[in-house]
This record gives sequence, structure tokens and C-alpha cells, in this order.
Amino acid sequence: MFQNAQNVTIPAGEIVAVGRDYIKNIYTTPNASTSEQIPPLPPLRPPSVFFTGRDIYLQALKDCFSPKLVSGRKKFLLYGMGGIGKTQICLKFIEEYGKKWFSDGIFWIDASSEHTIDICLRQVAQKHKVNATPSAESALEWITGRNDWLMVFDNADGGYQVVEKFVPYGNVGSILVTSRDKALERITSPTHSCEVIEMGEEEAIALLLKSAAVDSNSENVAIAAQKLVILLGCIPLAIDQAGAYMQSCGCGLDYYLELFIKHQPQLMSDKEFRGASLYNYSTYGTWEISIEEIKHRAEGEDSVQRLAAESALILHNIFAFLHHDNISGEIFEKAAVNFINRKGEETNGLPQSTSWLDSKTLFLKEDGNWDAL
Repeated sequence: MFQNAQNVTIPAGEIVAVGRDYIKNIYTTPNASTSEQIPPLPPLRPPSVFFTGRDIYLQALKDCFSPKLVSGRKKFLLYGMGGIGKTQICLKFIEEYGKKWFSDGIFWIDASSEHTIDICLRQVAQKHKVNATPSAESALEWITGRNDWLMVFDNADGGYQVVEKFVPYGNVGSILVTSRDKALERITSPTHSCEVIEMGEEEAIALLLKSAAVDSNSENVAIAAQKLVILLGCIPLAIDQAGAYMQSCGCGLDYYLELFIKHQPQLMSDKEFRGASLYNYSTYGTWEISIEEIKHRAEGEDSVQRLAAESALILHNIFAFLHHDNISGEIFEKAAVNFINRKGEETNGLPQSTSWLDSKTLFLKEDGNWDAL
């Protein structure tokens, strides 16, 4: 988007970095505000409606955190490769036992970096009015004074040292960690950890049929489903992406299976994927098929569908630079308002990026107001 842009200045403006539903100024011109705002703590999301199986891991969490066990702090680690379902297992466990076992609160922490942990804890402090100036330290002190709570450090892939400094002091409460890194056992202990692996074949088929909204009565469907989940490595994320494509496009399992096999040589020959794992081939393969379908729609004759696809591709390119969780619509609303206010002004070196922007891609109504839908 900013290719070939040089000596760029943004009058009375700001460059922003985005992460977990907040906007942080990393550089501002003299007329811009330098204060950082903390958005409200978002509600804990439910597990996927297509959640299937994973009973072994749910039982392991139940055995660890059951209030029938001896008192003292309980800790557990779920580790495994990305897309294997660690976060969804935690969400399902909380849905089933959260209110019954953790009456003093469930604190979901985005542990992908020290900064996101700090922001999440400050959101906790702000919500519960811990003190006038919300801080991670005040949140941890407040949590330490309670007993029946669960703190989930999700996506703790930056090393155990990052998480360790934010674990509340004391011997009460419960800690649940998800990570790609087995070394996080240093926080929980090897006896209180479990590797999350690929789904069983039957589980994987059940997930695929749910996600694709396909009737499983036909023998041909069962055979095609088995072939596809094996090709996808029985990885939940890849299976769900494949199912979403089939449900959206109204295509059958046989068609998608043929499509995936057709795309495999192209993906495997790409130098970016040489030496890649089965996980990478599966997840990126299903994602690539979906993107190709959107590109196809963007070139179609249906004007409404074409515009929607074009906008989706632009948003996809923007989202690639943002944190995956809780992307705020406020970003796009402000972009739309600023675009209208500055229309006709000199762009100072950004002709390519601004040429992509119009009222439709910025979701403006005919009267120029922001369209939140």
C-alpha cells in the first residue's frame, strides 16, 4: 500500500499501531494528542458453535481445577502447534464450569506479548475501579485479595519469563496457560501440562460436516470427508476454514477435495513454504482457496457481489497488519471521517494508497455518514 512512498508527512495527524482493541500513538506531529486510552474490557467470547470432541483435554482441565481437590493454587498448561484448538478448549471448559467454580472472576489475558498482558490487566483494573490510574500492578494486587478466580494466559508464545512476572502473588486462585512452547511448564510443572495434538479422525470428520453444514447420511460424503480431513492433517483450524468455504459457496465435499488437491502442488512449490510443516500446508492451503474465491467474485458480473469482494480484499490486506483480536470499527470510522474532511487536500507522497480509497471502500452512506453495518 505504501510502496514507493517517500518523504511522507501527515499534517496535524498521527501514525498509529493497533493491538487488542486499543489505539496507541507511536508517533505524533505537534498537533496530535499523546494520551493513550484504554477501551473497556471486552466480554469473554463463547467457544465456537462448531466445537467438537476434545474430551480428553476437557477432562484434564476438570481434574486439575475441580474444587473438590485440596486447597492451594491450581495451574495447568495446554501446549501445541498453532491452530490445534488450545484456545477453544479453554473457552469450552469455561463455558461448562466457569460460573460454578470461579465465582470471584475469570480474567482472560492476551499473553502474546508483555504489552498485551499489561493492557489486559489495566482493563481489569479499570473495569473494577481498582484505583484512579489503572495499572497492571494494581490489578494483580486486587486479584490477589480474592480466592476463587481463574486467570487464563492465552497465546503465551514469548517465553515463560514474560508470563511469570504477571502471575498474581500468593497460593490461591487458578492459572491456565496456552502456548506453542512446552517450556511454559516452568510455570505450571510437567505433571500439570498436556500437549494438544491433532483431532482423531472421527472427531475431525464430525467437525468438518458441522462446519460445512453437510448431511452425513450419504456413503460418498463419508468417504470424501475422510479423505479431506486426512489431507488437512486433522487440524481443527484447517478443517473449520474448509467447512466455512463449502458452507459459503454451497459446494460439496468432492468439489472442495478436488480443489484442495489442485492447489497443493502450487503451494508446495512456493519458496515461502519449502520445509513447511503439515500445519502450514493445511491452514494456508485452505486459506488460499478462500482468497482465490473472493478474487474470483471481485472479477464477476454481479455488481453488488463484486463490490463486497473488492472491499473484503482491501480489508484483508489491512487486517494482516493488525492484532487478530478485537479489531475496532472505530479505526475505519475515523479513516472515513478524515478522508471526507481532507478530500481535495494535497496527499504529500501517497498517491497510490489514497487512490484506493473511496466512499464505498470506507463504508460511507450516500449522505457521507459512517455506515457501521
